[in-house]
Amino acid sequence: MQLAYSNDRLASRMPIEPPATGEAEVESSVIEWLLHDDQVMRECFTHAAEILKSVTGAAITAIVLLDEEHEHYRAEVGMAMPLVTRACSLADYAVRDADLFVIEDAHHDHRFRECMLVRRHPFVRFYAAIALRAPNGEIVGALCAMDPSPGRLDAGQRGVFYHLRAMIENDLKMRTATAIDPLTQLYNRRFLLDSIARRWKEAQEGDVMGSVVVDVDWFKQYNDTYGHQAGDQCLRKVASVMQAAADNERIVAGRMGGEEFGLLVLQARAFELEDTLEALRRGVADLAIEHGASPLGIVTVSVGASLTRITESSRPAHRDGFASADQALYRSKHSGRNRVTMA
Repeated sequence: MQLAYSNDRLASRMPIEPPATGEAEVESSVIEWLLHDDQVMRECFTHAAEILKSVTGAAITAIVLLDEEHEHYRAEVGMAMPLVTRACSLADYAVRDADLFVIEDAHHDHRFRECMLVRRHPFVRFYAAIALRAPNGEIVGALCAMDPSPGRLDAGQRGVFYHLRAMIENDLKMRTATAIDPLTQLYNRRFLLDSIARRWKEAQEGDVMGSVVVDVDWFKQYNDTYGHQAGDQCLRKVASVMQAAADNERIVAGRMGGEEFGLLVLQARAFELEDTLEALRRGVADLAIEHGASPLGIVTVSVGASLTRITESSRPAHRDGFASADQALYRSKHSGRNRVTMA
């Protein structure tokens, strides 16, 4: 199969280097969540995949997002793609190369005999992909084209991969700048509130949403004692604990301002939520950040949370959930701090 501009057919581990610092690792996890959740980036992905299909004539084009275990397809054009284990994926090979990765016929290359998309439908033979990077430089996925027939790319088609990569990475950089708090690398207040409102609106009848407010105890005294630079570093470390919780659970995490953070827990359950928040509280304490102005001697957090079952009457009331969580936080503060209180 020779791929050409006029063809418009329709179709029926070398480890990545770890981030150099903890701060880059926090950024990476936020970027990964943004890629999975953000509608603006999904639209960018869709445009890129459509353009790539038009130019290459490949049966299927898509954006692939990579976590440690799986590849997740977004904006597929030509066919809905299944979840594939990363170790058995073509994209895992593709992102090892800084250049455009091309397989003209996977059936003639022993490396790909066990790849799921080669062995099973859509029985890929031609495959081309180029790695996509987050603003911190870490690989987050790839832009790819594939076809069940052998194929090759001409110079113009190869150039389109590079142009589309530049477009996607530029959009990602700009989107990140408007969505992410530069200090903690969590969502900023505006994006967090927008995301909460949207998620609340999209929730199914009967879903239970958890609203959570987290506050660093005696933080003003910490800044007065150790200085604002140390205070900033403290907030980054606390934020990393919240991002770890968000990565492991269905949680949207952001910085509300100062030393206060907000979490939205999707499809929450009371006993599980309390366990998760207790683990978060312990995680901050386990950082063992010295705090001489605290009676506890280390940096701790107080947490307030509430649960809301989505009904027609509660659907517009996401602010009420956080008002209840804020009242629960107040009780945590006045009961000695370093604790979780459920409304």
